[in-house]
Amino acid sequence: MPLPFNLQRLPSEALDLLRFMGKTPGSISTDYMEEHSGLSARLIGKSIRRLINYDYIIMNVRDEYELTTEGKVAVQELAVHDAGANSDETLRTRPGQVIQRRLTVVIPRSFVVNRPTDMYFGVNPPTPDNPTLADSIQVELRISSVGGKLSGSNVSLEIPPDRAAAPGKLTLTPTQLGKNVRVRVDAFQSVDITTLEPLGGMYFDVTVSTEVEPGDSTSRAVGMDLMLRSMK
Repeated sequence: MPLPFNLQRLPSEALDLLRFMGKTPGSISTDYMEEHSGLSARLIGKSIRRLINYDYIIMNVRDEYELTTEGKVAVQELAVHDAGANSDETLRTRPGQVIQRRLTVVIPRSFVVNRPTDMYFGVNPPTPDNPTLADSIQVELRISSVGGKLSGSNVSLEIPPDRAAAPGKLTLTPTQLGKNVRVRVDAFQSVDITTLEPLGGMYFDVTVSTEVEPGDSTSRAVGMDLMLRSMK
């Protein structure tokens, strides 16, 4: 069962803090949170800021935090989601479990020489009969080309557990009339701030029109499977 849209914007630690506050009557201090929630002081501070920004919690005159009306509704939505997720153990992701998603690159069927043209990079939503990721995963794409100029060499995609990733974009400018451009894409899963795990790569050829105009603007898609490792 997917999270309600309003809760998908929150990081997992903020959702955990919401769950904790929903089970704790009255207002609570940050010291109490650190002692009993299982979250570090850094994650608690980060979560508090996000929850205040979304009007889920407020600070009272005793410098303690309590749920707002919106926060209480969010806690109820989380409880319904968690009950649904726990009802089907076969679709729960274990730490280290590998989940397959698909990277797709959408491009025109034909490019025009010396004209910057958009290429879109995206990842599909999970299929209904497969396990979903426990949390969002960051994937870094490194792009290179032979016979063309790219507007950049990297695309970052955040892959949500229950829906498609918001697409990234680069432009490609062919430099030789009528000569195809070869594009290579290498994918990496971001494990932490300094570690990238390789997910494989692919290459494809971009057709360049033999005339200066107009090229074929209809789209085609190329892709590869990504074997993503759940981090939780």
